Amino acid sequence: MSQPQLAHSWVRASQASMYSTGKDSGAGSGSGSGSGAGAGDDDILDAMMAGMESDFTVPTPSTPTSTTSAESSSSDISEEHVEPEHVEPEPTHVSRPVDIHRRLQALLPEFKSYGGQLAPKPRSALNSRPTSNTVTIAQFLAAGLHLGHSTSLWNVASMPFVFGIREGISIINLEHTLTHLRRACTVTKAVARQGGIILFIGTRSGMDHVTVDAAKSCNAYYVASKWCPGTITNAQEIVGPHTPLLSDARPGDLAKPFRPDLVIVLNPIENMIAIKEATRFNIPTIAITDTDVDPRIVSYPIPANDDSVRGVELVAKVLAEAAKEGNELAFEASKTFSKQRIEGRVDRMKARSARQ
Repeated sequence: MSQPQLAHSWVRASQASMYSTGKDSGAGSGSGSGSGAGAGDDDILDAMMAGMESDFTVPTPSTPTSTTSAESSSSDISEEHVEPEHVEPEPTHVSRPVDIHRRLQALLPEFKSYGGQLAPKPRSALNSRPTSNTVTIAQFLAAGLHLGHSTSLWNVASMPFVFGIREGISIINLEHTLTHLRRACTVTKAVARQGGIILFIGTRSGMDHVTVDAAKSCNAYYVASKWCPGTITNAQEIVGPHTPLLSDARPGDLAKPFRPDLVIVLNPIENMIAIKEATRFNIPTIAITDTDVDPRIVSYPIPANDDSVRGVELVAKVLAEAAKEGNELAFEASKTFSKQRIEGRVDRMKARSARQ
């Protein structure tokens, strides 16, 4: 017989003897046979403890779970077994895109606490419109203004502006480009400040939009198609019929065309006639002179590559900004002059009223 069965048999035997005699556990406490009763109680307690240990022993994971006596006694109660819903485990690591801006903003206070300072932005990046003071040689280099023509097309007069030769291609010195461009901007600004007429000429295919945009940005005139010979030298016949009459013109008077005060040529090779006409009437000219162009034919040459669309656009924008600055100065001067005239008229009226 096993230990659990032996323990249960001792419990049943003791209970039967107790109920048959009608004595409780404390009946023989005052009798002379108290020592025997106490010994029997100890044996009963040992048997009960042995049975409880066998009944409530937790099974090991290697052995299958057995049904306990408590579960067997309540087997008549049927309970519905509900399977729990299958829940997918949450991933421990979720990949999310890193917000670089927020990360840098979070690290900025710590960076400054160690004495770090942010690098200032270049002025050219802050100002989207390049001017003669903000444009740099790096921008010229990126636009390809340093690339000249091959040595077979090299004009000897452009030799002072050539830095060297690379694989048969002339390399223009961009330092000369920057200094000559600033000088041309000074002239353009001065002409615009005096209220002069500025004419942009750029007739090469693919660059007509550059000429139009540069002229419109500074309220200047432009020729984006083929130059008509005689537009300056024979303006009465070429331009006169298309020029509107002035308001104070008399009947029979011919329209008087105005000549430009400054001519800016973006492709001088195709517009040699326009340059010669302007030179004949002592009109200053500005032109982008490549290595195949004689820079002495214009008043203010700008040694640069005239075949690069980006380079020509950059130079045209810089010149247009100079003309715009001159227009602003002219407007401020006209306002000051008008204010002075009005104040002078008011003073004269006050003096006249005082004399009366």
